[in-house]
Amino acid sequence: MVDKKVLLIRTIGNFLILISLAGIFFTFWPVISAFSKHTADNLRGKKYEASTNVSANQSFGSLLGKADPNLKVLVPQDPNFSIIVEKIGADAPIIANVDASNKQVYNEALKKGVAHALGTSFPGQSGVTYLFAHSTDTIFNVPRFNAVFYLLKDMEPGDPVVIFFAGKRYNYVVSEKKITEAADVDYFKLRTDEQILVLQTCYPPGTTWKRLLVIAKPASSQVSLR
Repeated sequence: MVDKKVLLIRTIGNFLILISLAGIFFTFWPVISAFSKHTADNLRGKKYEASTNVSANQSFGSLLGKADPNLKVLVPQDPNFSIIVEKIGADAPIIANVDASNKQVYNEALKKGVAHALGTSFPGQSGVTYLFAHSTDTIFNVPRFNAVFYLLKDMEPGDPVVIFFAGKRYNYVVSEKKITEAADVDYFKLRTDEQILVLQTCYPPGTTWKRLLVIAKPASSQVSLR
């Protein structure tokens, strides 16, 4: 016969394990959800397209009477400052001039969207436009913040990135992708006459071990929205 004390200890232990597993699952649900949705979209052949109009949810194909049922047109959430990454279905507002050295400030910004690093350029200006998401102090807080960049690992050279800023659409093309140390600030310090867009996320997704940087440069066409 099992001792009642041993049985009680086992019951409490199993309960604590279940609580811990549930807590981990809840914490990392944004990561799990993002990857699951992306995988399902790929299996269904679903595609995303950035709208050229801030209020119309139509693609060029649908206007010609050739609507693609697998195509979803993404309208910028904020025409004053937003990002759309068609390949991964990312569509989020951008919070301007966020102090990347102030944890409280950037954590608040990342609850609302993608952060634009204070002191870096804006689209259309020379220099580096630096955008980041879900950077935080501990691994367990990472998934609680904006998840829009979790899938940046799938970006490759040639992929488009669209930024809407001050009534204008800015088209970029990815030139490279790199993994750097978590403390890397090279692109913050970079001074250049070029227009460079940097998208930063933590890597691997859901951790703070490294940084994944996606570097993009302007495409040839820019579209006014006014």
